[in-house]
Amino acid sequence: MRRNWLSVARHSPTSVLHIACIALALSCFCKNPYDYEPYDPTKPDPPAAPVQLDPPDGKLILNYAYPQDVVMKWQRVSGAAYYQVEVYQSSKPAPESLYAIGDKVYSTETAVTFNRHGCYWWRVRAYSPNWKWFTDWSPLWMFILPNPTS
Repeated sequence: MRRNWLSVARHSPTSVLHIACIALALSCFCKNPYDYEPYDPTKPDPPAAPVQLDPPDGKLILNYAYPQDVVMKWQRVSGAAYYQVEVYQSSKPAPESLYAIGDKVYSTETAVTFNRHGCYWWRVRAYSPNWKWFTDWSPLWMFILPNPTS
């Protein structure tokens, strides 16, 4: 008679307990991917967050053609291997308001394509395998893409 794992679990309380423990352990140790930061206590603390350059906070970008690319620029952080950039449709960063993410940007600028007008907020942080974790996020900066019908 051929048995699959489910039929074994039905007949063995120990197997059910093992599966439940594994599921519980996995759910407890999985972190929100937006909060993930690698950690090694033997490495030095990271430097300060990258300093944003463009678009500056509060800028109205006068380009009425959509889609359009907006280039985000920031100052280089010494020793950084790459940067992460996030663009939100809200002043409160949350997964549901995330518009775009640059997970591994190897230069100090990146372009994001926008298909419609509105207010957007962006931030950047740096990573190096030589630091304990990422730098802090830069402050959220807002820019405005105007409505072409206004």
